[in-house]
Amino acid sequence: MSLSHYEKRSLFRFMSVYIGSIFLVIVGFGILFYKIETEAYKEKVFNKLRIEAFKIASSAIDAHMRHKDFIIPKKSDFMLLDKNKQFIDGTFKEEVDIKKEFFVKNGSAYYVDKGAKGHLGINYIVVKDKDFEKHLKSIFRKTIFISLFAFIFLMSVGWYLGKLFLKPMKEKIKELDRFIKDSTHELNTPVTSILLATQKIEQKGEKPTYIKTLKMSSKLISKIYQDMSFISFNQHSKCEKKLVDISKKLDNSLDFFALLIEQKDLKIKKEVNPCHIEADPNHIDILIKNLVDNAIKYAKPNSIITVTLKNCTLSVTNEGKTIKSDKLSQIFKRYERDDETTGGFGIGLDIVSTICKKYGFKIDVISKNNITTFKVDFLS
Repeated sequence: MSLSHYEKRSLFRFMSVYIGSIFLVIVGFGILFYKIETEAYKEKVFNKLRIEAFKIASSAIDAHMRHKDFIIPKKSDFMLLDKNKQFIDGTFKEEVDIKKEFFVKNGSAYYVDKGAKGHLGINYIVVKDKDFEKHLKSIFRKTIFISLFAFIFLMSVGWYLGKLFLKPMKEKIKELDRFIKDSTHELNTPVTSILLATQKIEQKGEKPTYIKTLKMSSKLISKIYQDMSFISFNQHSKCEKKLVDISKKLDNSLDFFALLIEQKDLKIKKEVNPCHIEADPNHIDILIKNLVDNAIKYAKPNSIITVTLKNCTLSVTNEGKTIKSDKLSQIFKRYERDDETTGGFGIGLDIVSTICKKYGFKIDVISKNNITTFKVDFLS
């Protein structure tokens, strides 16, 4: 996923905060892990040395009391001292502090046992683990490795999540860019027509054709403004329900687009029966205009648009391209268009769907054999 300058800046800001946070957490957990591991290892060494010293003391007592052989456990690193702390025997000879039971010196761990109690002349047994510091360094390296692995893993997860969170925003920005582009294009046609018609009127005097063009262009701009106002202020505007004559609103909408229908050489076939509902008149006006406008926009030239209103169900049918089945569920989403080459910027049917949901109207669309019908049941 390619990122823009602002998206990269947002992602890097997120990652800076995220990395700083996980760094502090990992350092904290690393220190805690190291302390736990070292304390556990110290306890293990302490118990190991104590058992070795106990075996030596027991063997000395047995040898003195029961005349058994004095046996030293294999691989034991030991030193035997008499009551005057003089060296008797052992694998090493060092100055040690016999007042302490367990201590660390020069990278080695020592345990002092007084259990022999003078048997065989032994008063103090000192056992040593010379690899104590080496193991502590191993624990430190292990802690660093785990911390680095966790940091890299969490940083990768954060990078992925950051890009994942940016994806909807990127899509929305694309939709907004397309909306601005399409709305600019959509407004360009009526504005250009107004300017041309105005120039012709100034040059040659008033003519009915130019007046019609101005009228049609002004209506198109008015509808675009109405749609965009609905999108912008719908959530905050109050809904004023009144008794609305659907048939009258339908006739007004057809009159509104009469010039556009004429320009495209379309014919309207309608069958309208009376229908009255409680709703905001402005919302119903917008709903019907967008259905009619959509039918006109996507109808092929010189074709027939059929409009019927029976039992408070409005049907608008046009002849054009068949909407693919996988697109039928998408066309009511904002900025979605079945045909990218046709005018419009994908908000009309979204507005229709929004109004239908607001009042509980049932909306349906059928598209087969180049015939598309939109139906709205106002009494569902």
